[in-house]
Order: sequence, then structure tokens, then C-alpha cells
Amino acid sequence: RNYEFMHVSDSRKKIPALPEKARALIASLTLSESDYHAIELQLEAAFRAGLSATGPPQCVPMLCSHVTRLPGRAAPSGGGGGGGGGGGHGQSPGPGDYLALDLGGTNYRVLLVRMRPPGQPPEIVENVYSVPGELMRGRGVDLFDFLAATIADFMAEHGAAHLAENPAAPLRLGFTFSFPCEQRGLASARLLGWTKGYSAEGVVGNDVCQLLQEAIDRRGLAARCVALVNDTVGTLAACALEDPACMIGLIVGTGTNAAYVERVAAVDKYSTELPAGESRVVINTEWGNFGADGCLERFRTDLDRQLDAASINPGRQTFEKLVSGMYLGELVRLAIQQLVSDGVLFDGRMPEALRQPMSFHTKYLSEVERDPPRHYYSTDSLLTVDLGLQLVRPLDMMTVRCLCEAVSTRSAYLVATGISCLLKRIGSPDDVTVGIDGSLFKFHPHFPQRMIDKINELHPDAKFLLRLSEDGSGKGAAAIAAMA
Repeated sequence: RNYEFMHVSDSRKKIPALPEKARALIASLTLSESDYHAIELQLEAAFRAGLSATGPPQCVPMLCSHVTRLPGRAAPSGGGGGGGGGGGHGQSPGPGDYLALDLGGTNYRVLLVRMRPPGQPPEIVENVYSVPGELMRGRGVDLFDFLAATIADFMAEHGAAHLAENPAAPLRLGFTFSFPCEQRGLASARLLGWTKGYSAEGVVGNDVCQLLQEAIDRRGLAARCVALVNDTVGTLAACALEDPACMIGLIVGTGTNAAYVERVAAVDKYSTELPAGESRVVINTEWGNFGADGCLERFRTDLDRQLDAASINPGRQTFEKLVSGMYLGELVRLAIQQLVSDGVLFDGRMPEALRQPMSFHTKYLSEVERDPPRHYYSTDSLLTVDLGLQLVRPLDMMTVRCLCEAVSTRSAYLVATGISCLLKRIGSPDDVTVGIDGSLFKFHPHFPQRMIDKINELHPDAKFLLRLSEDGSGKGAAAIAAMA
């Protein structure tokens, strides 16, 4: 098939070739420049409220990581106002061996990170283990005994058992634990509630660092848990290990979150918990819940409300449902379903493969948008091969592509709005690096550039670099452990 004659216009522009109902639906997913400015102001207000020592709990909780030093070349800078590039970065971690655990789902990683002299990248070996379902849902003590057993197995496999058997020099261990916690110190965190299919008893309300350390001690291993971080803080630290200008860590994949370096003077809520003399601290925003108070309601569409109502957590994680990979494919599916019902798509017949929720995978958006303008090879293959449609009209392909563009562009622009807001909070006159992990940023062909374009529009004076920090959370935990 040759689609050269068809003109594909960007979903942000007029699309005269599409039927009126399709144009209206795409327009509802397309926010204006003033909308993004308004959302940025709302987010800044949410950040300030989350850091305040007074008032009720906020939808953006702004959790204190208790990480006051990140790896880097520059010493922490003081300074008032929002300035002071490089703040929060200390010396590079000294050469040595450090352990890291990364628990955030059914798969779990153990890493040995060998820090080398400054300027040389660390050496990393890792194993991936599958956490059995009966441990995820059984007794907490059994789950942590399993984690300790994997450490022993890992060290034996890699010929480093002696490192974990010297009680006079226990290995420092950093623990990436991607579940909601109230952190009381760098190595003290009380689990607020399990997510991601976990329900192990005897853990909620208790200190997970202490539970891990007790399991390590029962195993007789010479390792000491000195730091617990979530994956976003770990991503920030891992990127800072390679780029001392990194002051923001971003996850934009299945879910979304951001962490950044904040002035201690601006953190009223935690002022009594932080060591005297520290000028900066990493804040874990947990911004996925932004909008749960209704402040984003006028920017949401009927599709967003429909998706939210059918989710496992209605009324929560509002921002995440607008931007993250878990939901973008479902938004496109709901849009397709509406246009089929209106008789605009596929002659009014819903493809059997798309009748079930979550059946239009977010990876399809990347495939559809990978084609150059005026070409529809990937869209044609997706609809006919993957989804099994017998006959697809060129106008159907154009409509599906424009829907994908509208949903993914809104996502990239909203994430960029958040980054612009954080860059303004940091207020550095120097370049700031944003360390990013996640499938959307990594695999979507236009996501990074759309983010750059929107940040430049919202914050024309910003000097920034978006940098992929792939699988960095475990390495970051080890770096933080080395600095502890």
C-alpha cells in the first residue's frame, strides 16, 4: 500500500482531513500553552503545600529522603534564594565494594558495585531473582529471610563470599525499596502500605531497614544496611555519579515520579529531622498523586474520567493516569471505542482484540509514531497483523495515528511542565541535568524532544540536559550507601 498522497499533520494543529467527531476528540486531548502555564502554577502550589509544616496532609506529599549528599565533584554550596548550582553534591565515593538491593515488584535485583577512583565508572555485577508469590503474600519474616538468602547466594556465585564474612568490616548496603514509606532517617523507613501485589504480614507499620538487617544478621552475613531510597532517588544518585550537575531524578515509564535537590531552608516540615549544617536535601515528590484534590479537573477529558472510574484506585494518582505508560494505551483504546460507537472508525465495528480493557498496549503508541510523515507502515501492520482487522481504510490509520500523537504529546508536555517547575524551584544559574529512567522516555521516538520543546517554552532561560539513567536505581543506592 502507498500512503504518500495522505497528509499527516501534527495533532496540535488543525486536522481538516479527519471527521468532525474525531477532530473534536483530539482537540479535547490537546491543551493550550496557557493551560500548561496554569498547571505549572498549580504544581508549584502543591510543592509548597507539601513542604509546609502546617496544614492537612497534601496530595503531593514531598517526602524527605534524608539524602543530604550526592556523589559529585563539587562541595555543597550555600546561598539563599533559589540559587546555588551544585548544592547537595559532595566528594566522589571512595573506592571500595558496596552492596545494593532493588525490590519493587515480582523481580528483585542484588548488585555488587565496585567504586573505582574518581573519573572511572564503577564495576557492577548483578543477579535478578524472582520473588515467589507465596513470599509476597506470606509472612514478612520469610520474605526478608529470602532477601538475605539471595545475598549469600549472590556472593557465593560471584566468588566474593569472603567480602560478606568479615565482621570487622561489614559491607555497606543500599536498599532501593519502591513502596510508600515514612522515612525517619537515611536507614530508617516505616512501610505505610504494600502495593504491586505484595501483602506480606508483619511489615506494614514497621521499619523495613531493621527487618532487613535482622534477616542479614540471622544469616550471619557481614553487611550493614546504611541507606534506603526509592527508585527515583536512586536514579538521581546514579546519574549524579556520572554527572555532578544532576539535581533532578525522573521516572517516566509504567508509573511516574520525580525527586530533586531542595534547600533545607525551604523544607519546614522536616527542619527538625535533618542534621545541623546541611544546606540541601533530596525530596521525593511522589507527584503521581498530583491533582487528586481536584485541581486538574478542568484539564481532564471524559476519557480520563472513564479510565479513572474503572481503575483500582479511583480518585488517586490523577497526574500519573494522564502521563504514565500504564494508562496511555488504555486512553487510546477508549478513544477508539468512542469513535467506533460514533461510526467514525472501522465502519462502526470494534475490533475483537480491543474489547478488553488494557488491550491496546502503550508500546503501540511508539510503533505507530515511529513512521515518518505521510507513511503508515507501522500503523497498517499494527491494525491488520497485531489487532487482526481484515480491511483498514487510510482514514482509519490517520485517525489512530492522530489519537496516539495527541495522547503521547499531552503526556510528554505534562511531564515537561513538572520538570520546568522543578528547575524554577532549584533556580540554578548553571546547567542542571535531569537523570531519567523509564520506558516512555527510552523507547518513544518523540517523547524526549517534546519534553525539551515544552520546557523551553515554559522556562526559556533554563539551561538543562535530559540524560537517560538506565537501570540506575540499584547503582544509585550503592552510591548513597558509599556516601553515608
